[in-house]
Formats: sequence, C-alpha cells, structure tokens
Amino acid sequence: MTPIPAVTAAFVALLMATTALGAPVSPPEAVLGHVMGENRYVPNYSDTIKYWQVLASQSDRIRLVDIGPTTEKRRQIMAIVSSPENLALLDQYKDISVRLGRAEGLSDDAARDLAAMGKSIVWVDGGIHASEVETDHALIQEVYDIVSSDDAEARNIRDNVIVLFAADNPDGQEYVADWYMRFKNPADRETNFDSLPKLYHPYIGHDNNRDFYMAEMAETQNITRVLYHDWRPQIILNQHQVGPAGTVVFIPPFRDPFNYNYHPLAITSLEEVGAALNSRLLSEGKVGAVTRSDAHYDTWTNGNLRTSTYFHNAIGLLVEIIGGVTPEPIQLVPERQLPKNDQPAPVAPQMWTMAQSVAYSVAINRATLTYAATNREKVLYNIYRMGKDSIDAGNRDSWTVTPDRIAAMHAASLAAGQKPVPTRTTGSSSIDSRFYNDVLHDPAYRDARAYIISPDQHDFPTAVRFLNALIKMGVTVERARTAFTQESKAYPAGSYIVKAAQAYRPHLRDMFEPQDYAENFEYPGGPPIPPADASGYTLAYQMGVHYDRALEAVSVATETVDGVLKPYPGRVVGTGKAGFLISHATNNSFILTNRLMKARQQAFWLSAPTAVGDGEPESGAIWVPNTPQASAIVRSASAELGIDTYALDTIPKSPKTALKAPRIALVDVYGGVMPSGWTRWIFEQFEFPYTVVHPQALDRGHLNAKYDIVLMSDSLLPNRFTSKGGGMFRGRFENKQPDPSRIPAEYRDWLGTITTEKTIPALQDFVKKGGALVAIGSTSQGIIDAFGLPVQNGTTRIVDGQEQVLPRTQFYVPGALLTATTDPTTPLGYGLEPKVDLFFDSSPVFRLKPEATDAHTPIRFEGKDIVHSGWALGTDYLQGTAAVVDLSYGNGRVFLFGPEVALRAQTQGAFKLMFNALYDGALSRKK
Repeated sequence: MTPIPAVTAAFVALLMATTALGAPVSPPEAVLGHVMGENRYVPNYSDTIKYWQVLASQSDRIRLVDIGPTTEKRRQIMAIVSSPENLALLDQYKDISVRLGRAEGLSDDAARDLAAMGKSIVWVDGGIHASEVETDHALIQEVYDIVSSDDAEARNIRDNVIVLFAADNPDGQEYVADWYMRFKNPADRETNFDSLPKLYHPYIGHDNNRDFYMAEMAETQNITRVLYHDWRPQIILNQHQVGPAGTVVFIPPFRDPFNYNYHPLAITSLEEVGAALNSRLLSEGKVGAVTRSDAHYDTWTNGNLRTSTYFHNAIGLLVEIIGGVTPEPIQLVPERQLPKNDQPAPVAPQMWTMAQSVAYSVAINRATLTYAATNREKVLYNIYRMGKDSIDAGNRDSWTVTPDRIAAMHAASLAAGQKPVPTRTTGSSSIDSRFYNDVLHDPAYRDARAYIISPDQHDFPTAVRFLNALIKMGVTVERARTAFTQESKAYPAGSYIVKAAQAYRPHLRDMFEPQDYAENFEYPGGPPIPPADASGYTLAYQMGVHYDRALEAVSVATETVDGVLKPYPGRVVGTGKAGFLISHATNNSFILTNRLMKARQQAFWLSAPTAVGDGEPESGAIWVPNTPQASAIVRSASAELGIDTYALDTIPKSPKTALKAPRIALVDVYGGVMPSGWTRWIFEQFEFPYTVVHPQALDRGHLNAKYDIVLMSDSLLPNRFTSKGGGMFRGRFENKQPDPSRIPAEYRDWLGTITTEKTIPALQDFVKKGGALVAIGSTSQGIIDAFGLPVQNGTTRIVDGQEQVLPRTQFYVPGALLTATTDPTTPLGYGLEPKVDLFFDSSPVFRLKPEATDAHTPIRFEGKDIVHSGWALGTDYLQGTAAVVDLSYGNGRVFLFGPEVALRAQTQGAFKLMFNALYDGALSRKK
C-alpha cells in the first residue's frame, strides 16, 4: 500500500481560508454540498475520496492509503482513522496485528503481552453492491463522525482502535451514482436503480460478493490483501442494504447452520458483538432491528466478504438496512409486531428516510468500534487463540465432526443392537459413550495433517490456479525441494504441500474437503429450508484438482511460496520438424489454440486416441503443423502456460479435424446478467474473441454472416417450469425497460427482451443455416421449450396430464457439487477425465425422446454416490439423465448444458465442456 497524492494546493488553500487552524473539520455538506442521508442524492466514489482528502488535509486523525487498482483502473483508497499517536506508530501496530493473526512462534504469554501493546484493528466498508447507496452515505458520515467527534467515546475509540474504512466497489459506485445523478433536477431522478443498463460491477454485478474464496476480481484481491495478509483485522463490519420487510435493519447473530470448520470462538465472539449492536440501538431508542431466524442469512458458505472472515478467525458483521433515495414505507408485516428473541423491539409501520438509516448506521459503527476499544486485548488475544488452536490441531491427530459422522454413530449403535436412551431434554436421546471413540474418533477418519498436490496430474496449470486462490486468501503454501515419500507414495521435487498446521486451517479445509451440509427442513417431512447460497462448493473439486491427504506429518525440506505462482515452464520435447503434438488435458491448451487461431495458423484435433508423450492415449490431442510463426507461438506459450509440447518428425495418422477461430456472440440483456458477465471474464482470461449481443441485434437476424456460435448463459430465458431463470443471486435482477428518451443514446440498442415473436425465430434460422447455439443452466430448458426440441426434462412428473417439476420435498439440490460420468472420446468430452464435478443448483437435466435420432449425451449422471459436496435430496431421480446434450437442428447444432459449467469462474474442471462446444460448434456445420 502506498500513500495517495494530496489534494491540490489550491483546493487546500481555499479550505484553509475558511477554516481556522485547530477549528473543527469540515462536515460532508461543506465539501460536497449535500448532507449525508439527503433525499435524491447519491455520492459517487470521486465524492467519497474528495471528502476524505479534505479531512486528511485538515486532521491528523486520518491517513489515506492506496490498496490497489480497480477493474476499471481507478485507485481503491482506504482511510485509516485513529489517534495521531497511533497513526505515528502505524507499522508497529500493524505488525502486532499480523503476528497475532498468524499465531506462529508465540507462547500464550507472549501473545498476551502483544495484545496488551496492540490496538484493535477494525475494517468498515460499504458499497460492495453499488445500488445499495445508503452505505455510501453512511461510510462518509461514519468517517466524519470518528475523525471529528471529541466526546469521551470517540476519544476512547481513537486511542484503542485503528479503523480501516474502504469502499468495496469504486467502479460500481461511480457508475451507479453518475447514472442516478445524470438529471440535474432532483425531481427527475428515479426512485430506485432498476433502469441501470449494465451490471454494477463491470463484470459480475452482485456476484462481487461471491468472489471471496476465488478472488478473481481486482477489488477482491485488494480487500483480501488487507484482511488476510497486510493487516489481519479482528473485526470486519460489512454494510449492506436492504433489511427484511417490516423491519429497519438486520444485524448479527445469524441463523444455523454454521460451518463446522471454523473455530467456535468465531461464533461466540460474533454473538457478543451482535448483542452489543442491538443494545446500543435500543439505548438510543432505535427500534426495528432483527437477528438470526428473521432473515435467511447464515454463516455456512465461504464466498462472501463477511463470511470469509469466519474461516480466518475474525468477527464478520453483516448489516442490511432500509434506506431508499426517497422516503419509503416500512411495511406492516403482522408477525413482525410480536416481540421475541430475534426481534426484541418491533418498529411501527411508517415512512422512512435515508437520513434515519444513516443515523442507525452511525450508531452501529460506534457500537462496533466501542466494543473493539473496550475489549481491545480480548479481541487481539482471541484471534491469536483461534489461530494457535488451528496450528495445534494441524500438528496432531484431530477430528472434524460432520453430520455424516453423527449419522455413523447412530448407525453403529443400532448395528450393535442398542436402543437410544431418552434424555430429559425433549426430543433427544443418548447412546453408549464408547461410540465417541470407536466412531467419532475412528483413526481412519482423522483430519489431514497436510494436502499434497503433485505436478504429475491431469491439468497441473489449473491446480496452480487453485493454489493461487489459497495464497490470495492468506493460506501458506510450500514447495518440496526434493523428491519424497509420504505414506508409501512417491512425490517428485516441486510438489506443493499445504500444511494444516496454520492459522487459516479452517479456510484451507473448506477448500479441500467436501461440505457436509446439515439437512434442514421446516419440519420433519416438510419443505427444505434453503441455504443462503451454495451448500457445497469445495474449490478443489470444482477445479478438478488431484491431491492426497497426508494423515501423518510430512517431513521434507520445503520453501514457502512467496506471492502468486506461475505454472512450471512447459517443455518442448524433441527436435522434429513436422509439427507439435499437444495434450487436450489442460485448460491452458485453449489459450495456446486461441493464439494460433488469432495468428491464422493451422491446428487440428485428432479424433483417434493418440498418446502424447508418455501419457495414455487420448482423443482430441492437438496437432500444430510446423511453420516459423506457429513454432514461435507454441514455444512461447509452452513455457508461459506450463504446457508440454512434443516436436515430431512425422504427422500423426489419426483423422484430423481442422480448427477455425469461433466467431462468438455472447448474449446479454439490458441491465446485465451475471452469468454472462462471468463468461466475459472467463473468455478474456482464456483469450477467446467474442462480441456481446443484445436482443435487438438478435432480432435483426442474418446472424450467420457474423457468428458461428451464439452462447446464452444461465438466467437469460424463462421456461415453463420457472419464470425467472436462475434467480437473483446466481442470475439476474429484473431491470425495467426505461423510456429510450431518458437514457443515453449509447444504451438504446441494448433495450428489448428475448421474445418468441422475433428473437426465437431469428435464433432458429441461425441454427438451421449451420450455426451453433450453446444454452447453459435454466436457459437450456427455455431453448427446449422455444425450439420444440426432442428432449424431456429429467426431473419432472405428470400430474393431471400436465408436466410439473418434482416438489422440493422429493427432489432438491440447493447448489451442490455432483459427480457426472463423461465420454472423453466425443468432441465435447475431449480432455476430460472419466468423472467431472458439476455445480448443480436445481438445474435442468435431460432425457432424449425417441425422435432424437441425431443426438448425443456425452455427460451423464450414473451411479448412486454422485453427491461430492453439499446437500442433495432425491438424487435417485437423476439416474440415467444427461447433464449435457448435443443434438442436430437443421444444418446446425444445439448444445444444452443443464448444470452451470462456468459458475463464477470457479468450475474450472468443467470449462473444457464449454470451450470444446465453442470450437466444435464452429466446425461441424453441415454444408
């Protein structure tokens, strides 16, 4: 992090002319011309930084630092607020926080001494979802409050706490605010943000708060560098909007289940702070806060900014508050009027202003910081305690208790002929205590001491990407200096070792081990209660990474990885002059292929099984005839991308399919679709050329002249089983179609929707004339319906002559990883292993109708044990269904992908399915 430049001298002089030395600092309205909480006003990111710069020029209680570039190359600024004395010793206090957070090489006494010397570090943010503009107002006001106030509480906070304030999504804040404020007359401004033309993160919109274990986006990397490397704050306050209906604000604690991987102190500390927030609001007469079961938020998944903190031994606070740009009603929800533990003080229905919400936010911020100040030594010591316990657990035989192991104890008791003994607690029973050791602490089920990732695997460059995800999230990764043997298996030098004995053990376990989600129903036999996000998401599985669990300590000389890894340089083996043979196994082979296509060089897929180097014969191996330009591209990419290539003297005899650069139309709609945005990001990382098209462009037809492929991501097209596609958190918001005269001309071509009257006939014509259509997720069912394809949904039943989806009491998969069986001899399966994990979120699956005579199902669900991570109910219904269908339509092709094969740039083990379809679809048109 580097200090940012000061504001201009002229601007400072202007302020100093009206502000006497030592006088109070300027409030926001004196600099920005608006009171925070003012109706019909939204500050943009430039306003935020302008105001912070003014405060920094006026006060020695605030320092600004640059934490990195944003996606659109703005600078992401963090405002550090504390006493001048603390700011003068900032590096010392940062070092104490980091040492306690790492918990390495410290005794308990030494940790207590450091805690006594240190200052609590608290991160406070806002605006991760840029349309939640109350948090932008609140962040400005909160900084002003802590910098300017001289009451005893504020002095106590500054003396004992170092506060890190940051806007999470600068690009989105600038865009949303500028869009809203484009009308000079406040009366002309909208009352909400449902006419935004594009996503409010440049690529992924709302999903920027689902990127906190992959850390693909620039802003995520900046934030996680602060949270899990440079500062390791003990408390994180993550501010959002809007709260549950009939309330003012949701505050912690959260409903069950919590993830069994993290330290219990993370939860008990969260309960403490949550109680402090609630009590503070009530002491100020601020009613209407709810907690726990009064909202869907839980502490299970790892992908949110706030939830990732629990896996890093910190206290993550989520606030969801009402507060529109114009006054809005608090609805009367009758059940909200009955006081209970989770809503101790109901609020009366009334009109509510943003100014009222900002006052609540300031109170919540004060309560958080006062807790951190009052409990300074405790929070500093506790982050050490959690980290030290994690290190100790990784150094000895340890067991993590999961729902499956509880079920195993009950099963063992029944198998032994014992009956459960009722207890005094209603609904519970006990079993013989010997099963605690015999089953729950069965040595075969003990936790890994380390995870070993060998270079000798199917797609090692993708495994390196996985390791980089761990590194970005603060996990220590080591590299073996020499070859070694672990538990009778030999590993080469250069193997990577992730030892469990580290402070962030909860996070690394969550990335390597399956999530065993506790089944959660409204009542026995009743509907399932959905998780807040995915129930199963193990990143190693999503990325197809092979690893071994070491159950004993690993003893080999290692070096700690410093910074983000690059793949080991690939080799060019041999001196042959005919050309280069390359395996299809790595995702990076598509980067190489795309570079060759861009340079107009030849490349072929070999359909017959062909051995590449010492590997097993594979279908789809890539042959590149030798030319000076092709040789230069292959040799350079081989070294950069970690791909071994083989220079041969003879041309392989296998039948060859000549590749051509696919001309890709990536469909999006006005307002933006998150899966389409993620696909843009993936295409750019793997160097696929593409053009974003909107419904008007599709409706005009004549698509074959420009495109070979039309790709439609999840949530683009409703179907007869669901009207909204993939839903809000994995798909799209229902943005309105504004009056064209009220939006800039550059966005008017984006207006329109996909219609059965114009768009579908244009797409049908495109495919019939030889184009290829790729449909993913819920959109695939919409295409089946619209095109009348001979494909049946695999999880439906006939009720009163009507086809209906199975009820959730029979079939329910709320975001889990299911293992499918592949056919690597077909073009869509080229490069895949026999099994692949797919992200399944109540996704479509398919059965071919008898008339589907020219169709293939290269990926299917077969076998009983297909749930690899997460919660799935009724998977027997999936037996024999296809996850992917490839069928002819006229002279072209339709590829249907039921599960999401490009989810959040995480499902990299399945990327080849989509990438293969792009190339195969461009090639296989009938003449």
